[in-house]
Amino acid sequence: MPLGWRHAGGAIDCSRGRLVGIVNANPDSFSDEGAHAGTDRAVAQGLRLAAQGADVVEVGGESLRFSEHTPAEVEIARVAPVIARLAREAGVPVAVDTFKPAVAEAAIAAGAVILNDPTGLRDPDMVRVAAAGRVGVGMTHFFGDPKVRPASFPDVDVPRTVCEWAREGLARAAAAGIPAERIGIDPGVGLGKSPSQDLDLLHRIGEVVALGRPVFVPISNKKVLGALTGRPAKSRLAPTAAGVVWCRARGATIFRVHNVKFLRPVLDTGEALATGRVERWHDVVK
Repeated sequence: MPLGWRHAGGAIDCSRGRLVGIVNANPDSFSDEGAHAGTDRAVAQGLRLAAQGADVVEVGGESLRFSEHTPAEVEIARVAPVIARLAREAGVPVAVDTFKPAVAEAAIAAGAVILNDPTGLRDPDMVRVAAAGRVGVGMTHFFGDPKVRPASFPDVDVPRTVCEWAREGLARAAAAGIPAERIGIDPGVGLGKSPSQDLDLLHRIGEVVALGRPVFVPISNKKVLGALTGRPAKSRLAPTAAGVVWCRARGATIFRVHNVKFLRPVLDTGEALATGRVERWHDVVK
């Protein structure tokens, strides 16, 4: 039976690589610097990503950069109208990226069928919202707290720690009414981890894949790629592509990215090389 990720509107076949296109509806995104803030611009970007081949469009209304928290009502005003329109017009599942239960609840009411919680369902109210909404969940590992600069990084074997956390999280979620079939595991690249720890996590991503759930990799433009190459966030597309192909070859299937147009053929090629299967051959002259 193909590996699947169930959500409130159906299921995603995760036996093949999938792209989650990111829509930053906030004005202070580290990657696009607010280029898509505002309802109309965010909706246009979401529709563009879907047309370019995104399998899911994800809307976020608050950056995780180290800054003041955004009030829930402000975040709701940013994401809910965007989600409502994309749910009607995009033709693909719509996700919300938030760690606030009130925002998640409003987003689900607006039409989001997947919840990406960067704090990994640590808030009991978020567990309640996710269970009641029957949404798919991106369960994310995070050392520390959102928007707080870490004073240090934990001296642990990060891949092993992430796997232990995921097993415990899956068990807690199941006990709360969120079955494993509705959970994708996000190992939390860049969330409370040093660049060397992120590299180790990506190098050993197969250990997370071995848990048997779809692995959701937020590789796009990450700090570890900048640390490896010296490139700023806006110039990390080539390293992002390398990371997508590496992780897909080791069994990860869901990739959260900004540039779907470029990365769709990258993932399709990586998919064929990793599996020996081709979804569609094209007629070309040479």
